Amino acid sequence: MSWMQRLADVYDNNIHRVGEFETRYNREFTLMPIAHVSQNVQLEVILKEDATFHRARVIPKEESSTIIPATLDSANRSGSKIAPHYVHDKLFYVAKDYKKFGSNRKRDENFDAYETQMLDWASQPNAPEKVKVITSYIQKGTLIQDLIKAGIIYLDTEGQVIEKWTSQDDKKYGIEKPPLYKETTGTVFDATVRFDVLNEVSNATSFWRDPALFENFIAYIRDRMMNDRKLIKSDPDTFKKGICYVTGEEGLLTTQHGSKLRNAGDMSKIISSNDDKGYTYRGRFKEPTEAAQIGYDVSQKSHQALRWLVQRQGTYVDTRYFVTFGHIMPETINTFAGSFDLIGASSSATEAVTEELASKEITKAIHGLANNIEGFYDNRLITMALDAATSGRLAIVYYQETDPKLFLDALTHWHTHCRWMLFYRDENKKVKTAIGTPSTFDLAKAIYGDKTNPAVKKEFYTRILPSILERRPIPKDMIRSIYQRVIRPESFKGTMESWDQTLHIACAMISYNDKKEVPDMTLQKENMNRDYLFGRLLGVAEVMERRILNERDKQGKDSRSTNAMRYFTAFSNRPARTWLVIRKQLQPYFDRLYAQSIITATMYSKLIQEIEDAIGPEGMTDIALQPIFLTGYSSQVQEMYKKKEEKDEEHDTTK
Repeated sequence: MSWMQRLADVYDNNIHRVGEFETRYNREFTLMPIAHVSQNVQLEVILKEDATFHRARVIPKEESSTIIPATLDSANRSGSKIAPHYVHDKLFYVAKDYKKFGSNRKRDENFDAYETQMLDWASQPNAPEKVKVITSYIQKGTLIQDLIKAGIIYLDTEGQVIEKWTSQDDKKYGIEKPPLYKETTGTVFDATVRFDVLNEVSNATSFWRDPALFENFIAYIRDRMMNDRKLIKSDPDTFKKGICYVTGEEGLLTTQHGSKLRNAGDMSKIISSNDDKGYTYRGRFKEPTEAAQIGYDVSQKSHQALRWLVQRQGTYVDTRYFVTFGHIMPETINTFAGSFDLIGASSSATEAVTEELASKEITKAIHGLANNIEGFYDNRLITMALDAATSGRLAIVYYQETDPKLFLDALTHWHTHCRWMLFYRDENKKVKTAIGTPSTFDLAKAIYGDKTNPAVKKEFYTRILPSILERRPIPKDMIRSIYQRVIRPESFKGTMESWDQTLHIACAMISYNDKKEVPDMTLQKENMNRDYLFGRLLGVAEVMERRILNERDKQGKDSRSTNAMRYFTAFSNRPARTWLVIRKQLQPYFDRLYAQSIITATMYSKLIQEIEDAIGPEGMTDIALQPIFLTGYSSQVQEMYKKKEEKDEEHDTTK
């Protein structure tokens, strides 16, 4: 239950943010007050102070998020269960004249339950004036009639409400589908309505965002929980007094817990005990409270905090949501970000040309980000992953609580050990190369491809977290998967994926698992590993062939693949036999090089001979190569292109 305590701490430490709306992905959200829910509404009704209708409008989606006072029953309602919210609710709940205009007779009793609740709250001595005005208005039973007069709801030729607008209605009435009908997925009576009373001040806080309303309702609902529960139809064990297993303190308990944690349509719950039929408890318990007793306050706070954190800084892949946060200040560093995401494309770290410089720059950048987050080092940092196997049950599939210093050390270790020369786009959208760590998104794309099943990707995100946060090796099956993709370069043709970037990401993963104190991506001439040396051989052949092919084209390009590329798969499986084939096919390129420059041709010949000698007769076999062969290939290619660039620059300066 430590996750609930940490989330309740988040709520208590950020209670000043309750009702402060933020925007992400063009959607508004806020840390919700307890005993309230957030719901997207489609209709807004403004009343005059004398409890008469003033105007109504259809709400655009970007303004639709509304805080609604609710009971535990209404917050968890489903199906045809009658459990009204307070003040704002669906039209068939808040309209007394629904019986006159609606066609679903099963909903005829919904308004009565809503009215009873509203009358009870409005009758309290300290009830908000606007609650009294709204209660007086809904008792008149003219809401649907007023909406018809306002041109929000339409009648057919027989004077009946058009509940659903069809394409035939466009032709029949000579107008396109009205706004409210566009916004509702069911009938027009399924639209959610929010109320407000005309304010004397134009910039006054909207009723559904008024902190005074939140506090008043919380006090009212607490009084009802303690002294008069007849209006709150809940599980018999809800609101009993007992010891909370989370806080260890005595207080009101609850067996009903929050849903809609991942998104507005998510009805799955982390804690649920409503399925009391069959073999749910397997004979272990008679009542769910025998398994755990959870306080109302800690349940409300922890679920509201988790919902807020997911909306604010969560990452989702398919149905799985990931969030990292501090229990005091929620802001933290993005666990899944790549080096260029964290430090920015224009940072000095992207200009680092050596591993030592790159390591220092990324370390400085990560610690700089932490220092810029207020209270970062006072936090306990928690990483959670949530997913649902069914529509009703939500599971915490990953949980890790970390000291901030250890978190920074782990993140720095990841970004300084899982790195290679990568491509990125600068602020001018130009493609450049720099030493860096790929983002988790890029890792998943490189390992499994663009079109892989989202379920595979979400498992990858979960399984890579221990490597990022706990310094564990990258799982071997991931290394095998990306290796099998890289050794088939021809499979990348006709796709939007880059073979070179995938190769470099593979090298970053391989170097991370190498467990060296300082991973070395430069050419290791002293490395006598057979697989590494074979990678170097293929790299020399690739650069040599590509040089000649480019020279054949006056524009400096040639679309043909080199022999090194075409034989890449065969070379990885049967290196000795395939190298003999490639070696033989290099002869025409040597002839052309000797005609151009004896020095250059000799350099290539000498380099190949040195690597072959290092492999030796005992290593020149057809035993399949291991993934480290890719790092030898990449390092050799980069080294040779780097020398060519330096030579070209030197040539330019002597002109």
